[in-house]
Amino acid sequence: MKQTQPHNRVPTERLAREQIQQAVGEYVAAQKLVPPLSMEELRDHASHLTPHASRLLDYTMVLLSNEVWRDTVASIPYERRLLLLPICLRSLKDCPAELDEFGLLCEECGRCDIGELQSMAEELGYVVLVAEGSTVVSRLLEGGKVDAVVGVSCLNALEKSFPHMADGAIPGLAIPLTIDGCVGTEMDVDHVRAAIQLKSSKPWENTLDTERLREIVDGWFAPSPDWEAETRTEQIANEWLLQDGKRWRPFLLACTYSALNDGTTDLPDEIRRLAIAVECFHKASLAHDDIEDGDNLRYGAPTLHCKYGIPVALNVGDLLVGEGYRWITTVETRTTELLRIAAENHRTLCLGQGEELYGLSLEKPFTATELIEIFRRKTAPAFCVALQLGAVAANADDELIEILESFSKSLGIAYQIRDDLEEYNSGELIDLRASLLFALARDAQEGSFLGFQYAEIRGMTPQLRHLFEELMVPEKAAQLLEHYKNEAIRALNPLKSALLKSLLRRVATKMLGGV
Repeated sequence: MKQTQPHNRVPTERLAREQIQQAVGEYVAAQKLVPPLSMEELRDHASHLTPHASRLLDYTMVLLSNEVWRDTVASIPYERRLLLLPICLRSLKDCPAELDEFGLLCEECGRCDIGELQSMAEELGYVVLVAEGSTVVSRLLEGGKVDAVVGVSCLNALEKSFPHMADGAIPGLAIPLTIDGCVGTEMDVDHVRAAIQLKSSKPWENTLDTERLREIVDGWFAPSPDWEAETRTEQIANEWLLQDGKRWRPFLLACTYSALNDGTTDLPDEIRRLAIAVECFHKASLAHDDIEDGDNLRYGAPTLHCKYGIPVALNVGDLLVGEGYRWITTVETRTTELLRIAAENHRTLCLGQGEELYGLSLEKPFTATELIEIFRRKTAPAFCVALQLGAVAANADDELIEILESFSKSLGIAYQIRDDLEEYNSGELIDLRASLLFALARDAQEGSFLGFQYAEIRGMTPQLRHLFEELMVPEKAAQLLEHYKNEAIRALNPLKSALLKSLLRRVATKMLGGV
C-alpha cells in the first residue's frame, strides 16, 4: 500500500481507499451503529479500525460517518440535497467563472470536473454550491431548504464541519480530496459521481416533521370551549395554563412519541392528555417559583401572585399539580408507570428547589459542587418527565427510560450553567447568591467571602465583575457547560432509534447554543 501523503492523510491509491471503505462497511454492519455519531464515538470506532495506522484515523472517521448516514442520504429525495464542491478544484489558469457572495458561478466550460458534476447534480434536482466555508450551507440548512449534504473538501475542512453537522444531526456524505493544499487539488471523481447518484427505494423516514408537531401541540393549548371552567379558581388556572410560553415540555413529549413511531404526526389522544399534564406541572412550578423568587413579571405580564395575591397563586399552583396527575390517570395503558415517573420527577424537583431555598434562608453560600447537584435535581426533571412519558406511551423498555434519565440530568445541569453564563454576559445577573459563577469564585479563593458581605452579593458590581475576570470564572463555567453537554450527548450513544437520537442531539444544541 502506498504511503499516505503527510499533509492530507488520505491514501492516494484507489485500491487502498476501497479496502478501508470495505472494512468500515463491515464494521458498521457488525456493530449496528446508529447515526448521528458524536466526534467521541467516531474517534473510538475509528481507533478500533486503525490501531497501527494513526495517520489514517481522521480519514477513517470520515468514512464511518458516511457509512452510518448512507441509507438515510439515499432515501432523501435529490431535490432535498445539497452538493458542495470546493473552489480550489477549478482550473486557475483559464477558468472563466466569476465569484459572487455565494461562491463560484461555474460556466461548465469543461476545463475541470466541477462543471460535469454540477450539471449531473442539478439535472437530478440538487442544490449545488461551489464555495468555501459553511456560512451559506448553514443558512440553507436552517432555512429548511435542504435536508442532506454531499460535500467534497480537504480533510482539515471536513474535520471542522463534523461537530456542526453532528450537533444538527444533519445527514451527509463527506468526500475528502485525494490531494489537497488549495492549489493543484484532486478528487476521486468516480466516488463523487456515485455519492451524487446514491438512491434508495426505501421511503424517507429519518426525520421528524417538527413544524407540524409544533402546530399540533400549540393547537392543544389554544383557547376553545374545552377550557371552559365551572369555578373562578379553575378559570384562573386555565388562563394561566394557556398563557404564552415555549411549551418545550409538551413539544418534547410529542416529538419523543413521534420519533419512536417512525415520525408519525398522527398522534393519539393519550399523547394530548399527557402533554397537557406536563404543561400543568410546568405552569404550577412557575406560579410557585415566582412567589419564591419574588418575581413580578412573567411573559411580559404580571405574575400570578402579583395579579391575584399569594394565597390565590399558591392554591392555583396546587390545583395545577393535581390536574397534571388527573390527566395522567385518564391514560389507560401503563398508567402506574406513568404516575411513578411523574411523581419521582416531581419529588426530585421539589428537593432541588428546597435545597436552594433552605440554603438561601440560612444565608449559606453554596459551593460549585452543591449548586451542580441542585441544578441536577431542580432543572433536569422538567425535561426528564416529558421525554420519559412520551417514551412510555410509545411502549419503550426500561433501558430507554434509563438513557433518557441520564441525558436529562446532564442536559439540566448544562442548561442551568448556560443560563447563569448568559445572564452574566448580558449584564442581567441580579442575584449571585445561587449563581455558579460566584460559587466558582469562592471555591477558587478556598471558600472565602472575597471581602463581600452576604447581603452585598444580590447584584453584580464592577468589583465583582473584575474579580470574576481575574479568576477566569466565566471560562471555568464555560468548560463545565461543555463537559455536561458532552456528557448528555454521550448518554445517547446506546440509542437504537436514529430518529430519537437525532432529535435529542438537536434539542441539546438548540437549548445549549452559544452564550
